[in-house]
Amino acid sequence: MLVPFRKNTENSRPDEYALLAQQGDSQCRDYLLESYRPYVMRVASRYCRRYILAGTDEEFSVALLAFNEAIDSYRSGQGKGFLSFARLVIERRLADYCRKNTRRREVPFSGIVNEQEQSESLPAAETEAAERAFAEQQLQSERQAEIIHFSRLLSRYGITLDELVRISPKHRDARQSAMAAAKAVAENEQWFDYFKKKNALPLKSMEKELPVSRKTLERQRKYIVALLLVYVEDLPHMREYLKGDE
Repeated sequence: MLVPFRKNTENSRPDEYALLAQQGDSQCRDYLLESYRPYVMRVASRYCRRYILAGTDEEFSVALLAFNEAIDSYRSGQGKGFLSFARLVIERRLADYCRKNTRRREVPFSGIVNEQEQSESLPAAETEAAERAFAEQQLQSERQAEIIHFSRLLSRYGITLDELVRISPKHRDARQSAMAAAKAVAENEQWFDYFKKKNALPLKSMEKELPVSRKTLERQRKYIVALLLVYVEDLPHMREYLKGDE
């Protein structure tokens, strides 16, 4: 059963809101389009391999229109959540947009070079170096977009990246203990629901079930919240970074 839409709610349910929007609920549609602009921007940035800005890059407009299209065409029970489905629609529309733009570009006749001749004109070492540089540039762009998204997520809980660096435990055991606590919240449905509804950790329940004191949980609260966001959000580079402590 679909729950009624509550304006400005933090416990958003995108799958249900998409279905309500299809039924004509304009509040649900407006909420999705506004609240998930950062998500749309992030998907577009990753697809385009550079940071896409709203109001500046046409790719963002294409992605936002695709997100709205996904709201209308989403069907529950297909094995995908709405956000995963929306990402596919956005990427498909961006692919169409890029193909059309490529066709429109006029290439001067003097600039047309046989692909084989071009590859033969460059030494293999230079070609490999150029490919490595391009791959590194793409990776840096992805990381930058992810860090910006992570910073926005943290701000919802009153945490800044600078503060996160300062409060990160210095000892490996303390970091691993915090990681275990974050993972426990992510995998416990009741605890995670509490976190989503209250924007806070269920410290009382955690104290009873985990081998960590209440004092330690409170001291590491912001760090655990940051780790929890890394676990449950689409942050592959942050997860890779944390593997060194696992």
